[in-house]
Amino acid sequence: MILEILNDEQKKAVTGKGNILLTACPGSGKTRVVVHKVAYELNRLTSSKKYVIAVTFTNRAADEIVRRIDKLGINTDQLWTGTIHAFCLEWVLKPYSMYSENLKNGFSIADEVANEKLLIELQKKYFPKRYVNLNLRINKDGSYNFKNANEQKLIHEYYHVLEQKKQIDFNQLLFYSYQILSSNKLISESLANVFSFICVDEYQDTQDLQYAIIAEIIKKGNGKANVFFTGDVGQAVYGSLGGVAKSHDDIEEMIGCSLKQLSLSGNYRSSQRIIDFYRQFQIHSIEISALGENKENKGLITLNTNITKDDVVEEIIRLIQYHIDSGVPENEICVLVPQWWLITSITKQLKSKLPDINFDASGLAPMSKHRENIWHKISRMFLTEPSPKLYSARRRWADEILSELEILLGYSLLDEEGKIKQFLRIINSINSSESEGIKYIEDCFKQLIKLLKINIPKDSVLDEKWQLFFENINRWINDPDYAVPSDTESFKSYYREINGVVINTCVGVKGEEFKTVIAYGILHGYIPHWNDIYNQRDKGVTASKKLLYVICSRAKDNLHLIAEKGRQTKKKKALEINKELNSVQFEFDTI
Repeated sequence: MILEILNDEQKKAVTGKGNILLTACPGSGKTRVVVHKVAYELNRLTSSKKYVIAVTFTNRAADEIVRRIDKLGINTDQLWTGTIHAFCLEWVLKPYSMYSENLKNGFSIADEVANEKLLIELQKKYFPKRYVNLNLRINKDGSYNFKNANEQKLIHEYYHVLEQKKQIDFNQLLFYSYQILSSNKLISESLANVFSFICVDEYQDTQDLQYAIIAEIIKKGNGKANVFFTGDVGQAVYGSLGGVAKSHDDIEEMIGCSLKQLSLSGNYRSSQRIIDFYRQFQIHSIEISALGENKENKGLITLNTNITKDDVVEEIIRLIQYHIDSGVPENEICVLVPQWWLITSITKQLKSKLPDINFDASGLAPMSKHRENIWHKISRMFLTEPSPKLYSARRRWADEILSELEILLGYSLLDEEGKIKQFLRIINSINSSESEGIKYIEDCFKQLIKLLKINIPKDSVLDEKWQLFFENINRWINDPDYAVPSDTESFKSYYREINGVVINTCVGVKGEEFKTVIAYGILHGYIPHWNDIYNQRDKGVTASKKLLYVICSRAKDNLHLIAEKGRQTKKKKALEINKELNSVQFEFDTI
């Protein structure tokens, strides 16, 4: 069943032995191969102590892998999926933090929103007259990438504040993980003994430090664990954040062993017309042929440069309604926003004006910016209902929560034997009649604390995270710009599986596909972001082409691009259409 729906190239990748670098053009079945490769490796496990690891670019991608493997009927007890940061926290820092001078006396992950506030304050202190795009990445040798003395002072003060709180951010999480692995051979060897197989998806957007972390395990494991890198150089969109598509030879040198190179060709997703359009944005020109049943579909490809920003929502509504009336299912339509901060606003307006249509917008939840806060993780348990479909996911969440709670508290909460099942039983036994979402969550938390006999000292890390969690949810709920519903049922709806019109960024839907894609805000300064324009030698041309390539290659048949008028910079200068899109020669449709 794992192999029967795959073509010959895909089968070769799935059944391939040893270390593999798989490159794949859009629509060639990369996600399918990743899922089936992970499933294949799970079936090959001969020991209950071995794990298959899938390192993904987003949490959404990690959840999708588990969902699809569950659908194949394969046991996922020995599968771990998540981002590289989650991987480092779970497998390196939690069990081995005592080997780090900086972490041996305890640590916690700094709250993302609190970090943003701290950086804003420091920006005002060191750069009162202008905004500076800070690079907080840490190199393998522990150095930073500051450009001048003031940036150096700001970065050092930022990390000093975190140190005083015994907190680390995501950059330090990676650095300390690498430091532990590179200086303790036995730890790397131990992990290689546990991991039978490691899949690294979207390798082209992987930072140098992230490559090095995986390489330490593979290199020091001497063949005990194999790695499977997969991605598409043409879809590398995180260059400004340190993402780099290392060459085959570079990766082979890093892991210290041979790396077989495979590729997937052909496109089973898009019509040839869609492909011919987005090939104009390729960085490296390669032929792509449509092989799917829709290969000859004409579809619709439109470009709207006349509409104003005030009328964008109405235009998107018109396009959504047109395709639904034409028989396109809701979940086959995607609205792509240029930047995260626009998701909530557009979702609110679309839901208000199209009440009979379902929408799937992951960024709408009031707690969505607190994914690494322990209380957010616990809230997810109370806002989802136990079901066979969610069983694997809830087990993973429970394991993660228990592990983190015990680290923060410094003692075990439950007996080791069957502790995850015990914890799930406790969670499932808790009920609350509170109709307001915040009160519901707080009531559930208090019941859990009582049942687990937890004492949370004032001003402790757990107390601080509690305060931050509720403070920021309240701020979001009470902000008139968002006006999200606050009742318990609405809170629960954020975590229900919704098969509706997807609203996301192009990065957020990498690897996904839709019959109809509607993308607005295709403007110079949004796509690409000003940071790419200012920081790249080619003034953001490469970043621009890659983003357009990703956006357009999500579409199967229909693609609607909108470069609205009326948007301005902070200095009130009008934003113009993305330059690479503006230079395209194409006969666009009208509807």
